[in-house]
Amino acid sequence: MRHVATLASGAALAQALPLLFAPLLTRLYTPADFGVLAVFVAWLSNLAVIATARYDMAVVLPKSEPEAARLMLLALAINTGLLLLTLPLFWPWHDAIAGLLGAPQLAPWLPLLPLGVWLAGAVAAWTAWNNRQRRYAANAQGRVVQSLGVSLLQVAAGWSGLAAGGLILSQLAGQAIALLTLARADVTARLPWLRGHDRAALLAEARRYREFPLVNTPHAFVVAFQDSLMLALLSALSGAAIVGQYALVLRVLKLPAALVGQAVAQVVFRDLAEAAASGRALSGLLKRAVLVLAALSVVPFGVLGLWGGPLFALVFGAPWLGAGEIAANLAPYFAAAFIVGPAFMVPMVIGRQRASFLFVLCGVIVNLAVFAAVYVAGRDAMLAFSVMAVVMTLYFAAYLAWVFRLLRLRERSDV
Repeated sequence: MRHVATLASGAALAQALPLLFAPLLTRLYTPADFGVLAVFVAWLSNLAVIATARYDMAVVLPKSEPEAARLMLLALAINTGLLLLTLPLFWPWHDAIAGLLGAPQLAPWLPLLPLGVWLAGAVAAWTAWNNRQRRYAANAQGRVVQSLGVSLLQVAAGWSGLAAGGLILSQLAGQAIALLTLARADVTARLPWLRGHDRAALLAEARRYREFPLVNTPHAFVVAFQDSLMLALLSALSGAAIVGQYALVLRVLKLPAALVGQAVAQVVFRDLAEAAASGRALSGLLKRAVLVLAALSVVPFGVLGLWGGPLFALVFGAPWLGAGEIAANLAPYFAAAFIVGPAFMVPMVIGRQRASFLFVLCGVIVNLAVFAAVYVAGRDAMLAFSVMAVVMTLYFAAYLAWVFRLLRLRERSDV
């Protein structure tokens, strides 16, 4: 609980900062500016999940430190290799790539995408490494300095008239600040765990944890790709205005809520790995985590569902009433995703990643298909969001029930 409190308090502060700055930012930038940032960040997130081949997620699993160090080295090497591979691709052909993505407004900023992906991959790797080393305070500090740095820089860029470019450049600068904070202890010690690993040992480690690049990477990519596809759907069906409104919802609600949920999930993941290695039951750990998140979700998501529209209009200005209505409709969906977050850690620990991937893939397909079908039938975006929220809440409940069933079967077989 102490570790959870450390990470959750850092995540809560990291969540509060964008909310405090958002009323100012929504007056410095237009919905179209936020729409460009949302598309950039969505594609960055899509590529970031493959940047380390997900070996960073395996770092907490080995019993021995040398094994974990080799996984960390693999994650960093693959991340840097992707940077070197994509830089020559994005710099000369950014206009053509933006056209293929259906987002020509991104063209001036696409050359920066490989750097953003590398920063995101390095941040993910060091977050996992600090998690293994129980440096929870460092992870909390990393989130806070990133959030504060991004917010302050975006305000400065907005006053300077940099528009969407200011939002994007500030986002990258915040990632760099977070990486320096997360890696500070290791850099000060001159990265001793990077030395003394031969190629054969690294290849053996890569094979031992091959399910992470082969199964967990496409799993994570599909989940991240969901937001990009949703933005593309909104853009095609409703135009840029509603994309900007939805982008604000992602910025001040979905992503900050995910930070708090991930803070709990990080600690739970490490504890689940330790419990599994020692042969202890896992269902109790998961149940406690889910109950904690359920208790945390009642008030904020309840208020959002009841008064989302007026709250957004009051805080962010009248032009953002639509964003509040979207948030109110999606409140049950966001609450369910928040509560069930730790359950997605379990398949990685008990070796059921393939089944989890299929479960998640079905969820993404249903999510997008339901939204598109309801919108096309009624031309009503708010109705589509409402129906999607109901369907996805049921989906998350089904996923949680499935995970607990897996754990019960596992525990009976161990008796």
